[in-house]
Amino acid sequence: MQDVVREAGVSAGLLYYHFTDRSGLLAATLAYVNDVAAEPAAQSGAQASRNALIDNLVAEITDSADNRAHAATWHEIGASAVFDGDTARHLAATDAAWQGRIAAALGELGCAPAEASTLALSAVALVDGLLSRWLSARISTDEARHALRAALDRLFPS
Repeated sequence: MQDVVREAGVSAGLLYYHFTDRSGLLAATLAYVNDVAAEPAAQSGAQASRNALIDNLVAEITDSADNRAHAATWHEIGASAVFDGDTARHLAATDAAWQGRIAAALGELGCAPAEASTLALSAVALVDGLLSRWLSARISTDEARHALRAALDRLFPS
C-alpha cells in the first residue's frame, strides 16, 4: 500500500478517497502495470520489431527482486479473481489491453487481425504459464526464458 500511496502522491488516509473504492484502486493499479509494460523498445524495421516484441515478452521473466515481486502480485491478483467478479473484470480488461498491444504489433508485421489476435492470446498464455512455473521454482529462470523464446520464435512470423 505504501508503494501505491507514494506513486499516487497522496497520503494513506486519502488513498480510498483518491481512488473511490477498492475496485477503483485495483483498476488504477492494473492500468499502471499495463502502462509500464507498454513502454516499447526503440528499434526499427519488421525484423527488429519482431525481435523487440519477443525480447519484451521474455523480459517478463528476470531474477530482479522487483520483477519477482510484481509477477507474484500479478499471479495473486489472478488467483483472487477466481472468487471476485470485480477483480476478474478488471483483470480481463488489463489482459485484453496487453493482448491488444501484442496483436497490433503482430498486425504491423503483416498478420491478419484474426491471426494476430489468436497469436497474442497464445503469447500471453505462454508468459503466464511459464511465469507461474518459474515463480514456484518448478523451473529455473534460464529454463523459463529459453522455453518462452523458443515458443515465441515459432509462434510469431518472421
